[in-house]
This record gives sequence, structure tokens and C-alpha cells, in this order.
Amino acid sequence: MADRTALLAAFREYANKPATSRDVLAEPGEIFSAPPFPQLREFLQSLSAKAELDTLLSEVAALIRDGDPFRTSSIAVNCGTLVEMGGDPALVAPHLLAALPKHLTLAQRATDATFDTDPDAVRARAGLTYFMLATMAVLCRGAAFRQTARANPEIVVGTEALREEHNETNFVAQVLGLTDDLDLVVLAPNETKGFRVKCEAVATCAHLFSLLQAALIGGGHLAGEPLDEEVVGVATGETPHTRILHDHARFHFVTWHGSLDNGLDSLITLPVEETPSYVSALDGQRIILVGPSQLGGRSWDSNFFANIHDALRSRVEIVEVLSEAEARRWLERIAQAR
Repeated sequence: MADRTALLAAFREYANKPATSRDVLAEPGEIFSAPPFPQLREFLQSLSAKAELDTLLSEVAALIRDGDPFRTSSIAVNCGTLVEMGGDPALVAPHLLAALPKHLTLAQRATDATFDTDPDAVRARAGLTYFMLATMAVLCRGAAFRQTARANPEIVVGTEALREEHNETNFVAQVLGLTDDLDLVVLAPNETKGFRVKCEAVATCAHLFSLLQAALIGGGHLAGEPLDEEVVGVATGETPHTRILHDHARFHFVTWHGSLDNGLDSLITLPVEETPSYVSALDGQRIILVGPSQLGGRSWDSNFFANIHDALRSRVEIVEVLSEAEARRWLERIAQAR
């Protein structure tokens, strides 16, 4: 049984040994059957508590920052596996996101490189799938991780540059494109009701509608058609997406400058394919108006709201029910602005 000191020493040696042209072309089975990965799997069998797993994870994750681009990518994907086993993603995120810009830059260079002319670029490109799988394991487990990644322009630009030609990078770009921490005021003028809601990991306006309907109707705040629990489960990420589902608008949704009396306004002011950030603001506050459904209701399928990773969770949470007086003030302000 390898002890932790010996295991970490083996990982350090592995990370700092330059990968050969043969190494980067090897099959996964060959890559992960070589030291130190069998020792890692053996050592994991000796752990008896999450704290022990987290201690190991924090020490291994630190090795992602520096070393051979291909080998550190191989280490990264193993850290992602440890996160999926229950390890704390916050222990991996700082190291992973610090190293990601370098890997993206090198991988972009690989387009015009050979192993002889730019070995690190080829190494990074060969390991990019592993690095991005690890990135997904972390980003999908917390909005704070996604916000940190979005704040780094090198990560945003790098993922966009590679997403069309690399599947796993495209998935990361999709996750970075989700809407997190968006504050909305939702007003129901016909009932003089209002709600302040917070959105997390919402992909499209259709996704927003499905989640908002679940919060409003399911929470007993507004009356409406019964919810489809499978749709709600897939929209939140709690239920696996195994087949195409369909949802429809139980309300008429428009932005504050739209009309609840014109069915076409919903198509114009809140297209289902746009992101929730498309919702326009008044006095710095994004606002949606809801009323009775019109034109037979709008519909969309689960391609608009299904999550792309098992760990990803989406929500629209009602954080405050506005008083009738406050809802009326907002409605009066909207009338003035129009």
C-alpha cells in the first residue's frame, strides 16, 4: 500500500517529466495504467472519511498549475474524478482556473504546430479533453466557480476560440454562457402581485419560463395549469434527461415595456431562445410581467432547458414576495416610463 508521501512524490515526478510524442498519442487505458495512477486507485481504497479525500485532493490538485501540459491535464481529470466521488470542488477550482488560460493558449497554437516545432502546444491539445472534463466537473458544481471563470477574459476568449472544433471545450463554453445570480422582479398586474426572484444556471428564456412557472404555481403564489413534474425535474437538473419533453407557457410573459394584451409581444420582447439577460431593465432592475396565456400559449422542447451535466443544478428562487403597495409602485413607474 503506497503512503501519501510516496504517492505525492510520484505525482510530482510524473507532472514534471516531459511527455513524449508517443505519450500524447497513447490510448487512455495505457495512459492511466502507468504510474502514479494505479497507486492513486490503490490509495483511495484506504481512505475512510471525506476529510481524508479532501486532504489528498488539495495536494494533488496543486500539481495542476505547473508542469508538462499533457501530464497535468491527465492529473486534472483525475482530480475531476475525485470531485465526482465527493471531494470538495473548491479545493480544485483555484488551481484549475489558474492553469486553464495557459492550456487554452497552447491548444490554439497547436493548429499550426508539430511536436518538433512546438511540443507544448501539441501536448496541451492532446490533453485538452482531459482538462476540460475536469473543468466541467468543477464549474457545474457552483455558480461561484463559473463567475470566477467568466471574470477571466483569457478563459472566455480561449473557450470561444476552440469551441467549434473541440466538443468538451464547447460544453465548457455552454456552461459559461448560463445565466447566474440574475435578479428579476416579476409582476402580475391583474392581481397586483410582485415577486423578486434570483436565477442560477439558466440557459434560455424558455428555461426561465419553465422554472419560473414551477416557482410561481408550485409555490402557490399564482394559479395556473398543473405542472409536469418530469419537465420541472429535467429543468432543474434533478431528473436525468432521457427523452425529448415539451413544456408550454402557462402565463403570458413580456418585459416591462411589452403588453399583456398583445399575444405577439411575448414573441418580440422575450424570444425563447435568448438568455435571461435579454430581459430589459427599468431604473436598473430587470422586470418581467406575467398575465393570462394568449394565442393558445407558447411551447418549447427540452433542448431549451435540459442541463448538459449531471452535477449542474438550475433554479429560479422567489427570494421576496412584494407587498401590494410595492407591486403597485412598480406598476405605476412602468406606466410613467411608457
